[in-house]
Amino acid sequence: MAHSTPATKPSKPYPDFPLFPHDTKRWAKKIKGRLHYFGPWDNWQAALERFQYENDYLQQGKRPPPKDAQALTVGQLVNEFIAHRDAKLQAGDLKPITFADYKKVGARVIQVLGRHTAVESLRPDDFAKLKSEISSRGGLMNLASEMSRMKAILNFAEKNFNLRVFTGMAFDKPSRTAIRREAESKPKRIFTLPELQAIYHAADAQMRCFMLLALNGGMGNNDIGLMEPRHIVGGWVDFPRPKTLVARRFPLWKETKLAIEACRQKKHDDFPYLFATKYGNCWAKDIAKDTPIGKEFAKICKELKLHQPGRGFYALRHQFRTVADGSRDPVAIAHIMGHSDSSMAANYTHAIEPERLQAVVDFVHAWVKPMFRKPAKSKADAQ
Repeated sequence: MAHSTPATKPSKPYPDFPLFPHDTKRWAKKIKGRLHYFGPWDNWQAALERFQYENDYLQQGKRPPPKDAQALTVGQLVNEFIAHRDAKLQAGDLKPITFADYKKVGARVIQVLGRHTAVESLRPDDFAKLKSEISSRGGLMNLASEMSRMKAILNFAEKNFNLRVFTGMAFDKPSRTAIRREAESKPKRIFTLPELQAIYHAADAQMRCFMLLALNGGMGNNDIGLMEPRHIVGGWVDFPRPKTLVARRFPLWKETKLAIEACRQKKHDDFPYLFATKYGNCWAKDIAKDTPIGKEFAKICKELKLHQPGRGFYALRHQFRTVADGSRDPVAIAHIMGHSDSSMAANYTHAIEPERLQAVVDFVHAWVKPMFRKPAKSKADAQ
């Protein structure tokens, strides 16, 4: 018969019982200044047995080895998880970018927790250490994303190996409020019109084309790199986002259509994409933050002394959304950007009128229009 955890804190099963009932509903003991947990309240015998086995190691400041020499290690768990995700990738159920993120997080888990550490021996303080290491590498948004992927690995351990690991409260993701507060404290990730004007006229024809696609329909770096000729039909882009496969459709501005015709690559037999680098390669890359488009755009910004950390080519997608909000049609904007909608209302929305999509891109075009004029030369330049 399965044990049921008591609703109220239990007493010690006998006076000399070496553990105490912790508020997390586990038996615990402080050893060498650190709190250690040995099992749930409902099974004090198993908790005692675990304590008796681990106590000598903990008193020496060592990590107890697993009782079972065949116990699952962190390295084995990560390898099994990555193999599982690779199978989903090969089946087309996972995008290469997402797979690359999982591999990166898996490598970090192994680095911090130890490849040969038994999964069943992990404690909340291990995950507190892991969270601290992630926090040192980026902001709260990055922390929340990486923790979600790490928890996917732990969920995999529970579902496939019946191993449930207690991560502790220190491993909780940052709240949305904290993430918003951090975002508000940073410079806005958008450009002013004069900045866009300067960048646009300093860029070559192909980068101008990419900028137009980003501002016309909120397309990201890899979205543009993975476009194929078939994704443009009758002056409209009809291209589900590669990252999420959510449908996306929007009409092209006249300037964008002309730029595409001037820059599209000509060979179609062995190269499916609409645009090619000067070396004949794809402009997209598995690692979203390290794309060739992003690198080329950053070079221009640096030459113009407009570069800011965190404000790269992808900021143009933010720019589109920021300006488009003024059109007051959030459903049409979300469709153009390929945003998923999990609300109940989405179940009743099966199509969006082309006129609504046209109205949104026309509204943004009216804002962007001054960008097409050449910047006025300063007096210093004239002299």
